[in-house]
Amino acid sequence: GKAPFAEALFAGETRRLYGTLEARLAGREHIAGDYSIADIAIWPWVSRFQRHVIDLGDFPEVQRWYLAMAGRAPVKRGYAVPHVTGEIPLP
Repeated sequence: GKAPFAEALFAGETRRLYGTLEARLAGREHIAGDYSIADIAIWPWVSRFQRHVIDLGDFPEVQRWYLAMAGRAPVKRGYAVPHVTGEIPLP
């Protein structure tokens, strides 16, 4: 079933988190400056942007970072574990 209050609450919180990530990535190539576990840990959550009903075009720094991460060979290999569920979503 639908829960309009909960859906609105979590949609707003999700958008806030993307905004926080956008601000963090401003002027930085990666979340902690250099490529780190922070990028590895956060990227899978952002890869669900379609499920989150988020247009990455609204968050250009996140989109830039997301596409750079998606282009990394280890990320591509990891996305296919334990089995391929589809292509990496692109904005």
